[in-house]
Amino acid sequence: MSSPPGFAAVSAAAGHRPPALAAAATSVEPAALCDGAPAGLQTATWGTDGPLVEGRTLVLSQELRRRNLVIEPEDVARMLARRDKNALAEMLPTFGAVHHAGSALLATTDALGFRHLYYRVGDGWAAVSTSARVLAGLAPTSLDHDGLAVQSLLGWQLRGRSLFESVTKVPAGRSVEIRDGLLRLDAFTDDLGDQQDGHRVGIADAVASMSSMLRGYLSSYLDDHPDAILQLTGGQDSRLLLSAIEPRRRRGLRVVTLGRPDSPDVRIAADLARRYGMRHEIISVDGLDTLQPEEAYARCAAAAGAIELGADPLAWAALDFAEARATPGPRISGLGGEVARGFYYLGRDGDGPVTEARARRLADWRMFVNEAVELSALRPEFREHAREVAHADVLTTLADGGRPWFEATDELYLGQRMQHWAGATESPVSARRRIVNPMLDDRWIANSRALVPADKAGSRFLARLQVELDVDLARLPLEGRPSPATYVTPGWRSTWRRGATTVAKAGRKLGQRVRHRSRPPVGGEILADAVVRHWRTYPDALLALAGGQVVEPSWIDDVVAGRHQPGPSTVAFMLNLSLATDAVRGSGLTAAR
Repeated sequence: MSSPPGFAAVSAAAGHRPPALAAAATSVEPAALCDGAPAGLQTATWGTDGPLVEGRTLVLSQELRRRNLVIEPEDVARMLARRDKNALAEMLPTFGAVHHAGSALLATTDALGFRHLYYRVGDGWAAVSTSARVLAGLAPTSLDHDGLAVQSLLGWQLRGRSLFESVTKVPAGRSVEIRDGLLRLDAFTDDLGDQQDGHRVGIADAVASMSSMLRGYLSSYLDDHPDAILQLTGGQDSRLLLSAIEPRRRRGLRVVTLGRPDSPDVRIAADLARRYGMRHEIISVDGLDTLQPEEAYARCAAAAGAIELGADPLAWAALDFAEARATPGPRISGLGGEVARGFYYLGRDGDGPVTEARARRLADWRMFVNEAVELSALRPEFREHAREVAHADVLTTLADGGRPWFEATDELYLGQRMQHWAGATESPVSARRRIVNPMLDDRWIANSRALVPADKAGSRFLARLQVELDVDLARLPLEGRPSPATYVTPGWRSTWRRGATTVAKAGRKLGQRVRHRSRPPVGGEILADAVVRHWRTYPDALLALAGGQVVEPSWIDDVVAGRHQPGPSTVAFMLNLSLATDAVRGSGLTAAR
């Protein structure tokens, strides 16, 4: 797995000794190209064609679009040089770039914070990078036990944390400048929670404006990229995108689905492809189980590095394995529809206040059941600490802004889960491939936030949008759910069908919570088994965790001895933890070089 394009930069104030960037960068990326004076601004780049010399702008994503328009790298350079807030706010996530201007360096993420950037500030110096691990290596540091606590339950982070105490994620809608040893964060959007306060849009107007937006976006993109490939599943979001493509353009359109030929997703996508004369490609993880443990471990470790230890490396490694055999070409993806359907709505009184009891219920029943580490793997003191920290973080995030309950859960999903969970994997994906997510467009996000929760709940808005875009596609069932039209049509039959789906989902969540087992990602169990076999042959990395404050030593003994087989979520967390521990141990060594 090759490294996606990345950079790091350190600025030191006059009279202060800066950390050695070259040592930290090459310890993580051996092929890093380093430039600059030790006493001023130092830079390092990797996965690209040259150093970050003065005047250069390095774009960190393959696809550059401002709403419906193609943007060139020189346009990005002008945006950064002029600090054009409107332009930066309208760039489609995932987007990031860095510009070297004299003694200063300016970097930016996108309005949703999907392109992960990190910063660190020391005594007389400041640094920014695409790599949390490089920043950790600049000077001695330690593990962030609150970050580990949250990740052990969620599988991803909250509130800008990383696994390193001194390293913080650049927030959404921010650019960062380092100059003369100082760091400055500048907002080019309001905080997500403040952008639409007081502004509401009715569901009819929202359907009209968003149907027009999606049709226009996809028409423009297919004009620019006639060879584009739609990622098509059996779900609602990719169905919306297909519906927004003119029927005459569907014939011959390339579509791709990840899964087994007999899986529901693939069957539904294949039926749609036949119906409209589209060219359907199925990609899978077939052959993943033939990898030797050493190769599987190496792939997973590389994946963990690509997502900077911030999410599930097994899921990313399996996806990368499958995608390596896919037909190349620009991609159209449906990420973002979730923000318009009240993903975290729990309970009935959506207009009521955020309370500790509600926050705990949401965390325990909707957030912690998917990727939580098995209880026996963690020391009892850390388990208790993890729940306290994670519950407190969820409550604090929900309570920020004083919004009613459902609106607060919308902000939690959009402002935290989207950038920390989806953005972690979208960062390396977008650096390697041209990919667009039309439902991350700033107009879609603004519209979703302006809808009242009652119009989003139960997929009401998305269902009406589906009917507006293509009523025939709206009548076809979704994977595991009735047709979108069912969510629009009143009556006891449609209510019963929706209710049956809700009960089934609740039953699955209850089963996961009772069993303390999550549903693994595609290929996750195969890779987890291979990583564990590697650890049993080469146990040093796992045994090294026994001396820390997180992992239960007897659990390590049982895994190494073959008495226990951990699940994918637990293996993913332990892999991230072992690599973070190595980075912390190495931070003192690189700082001394």
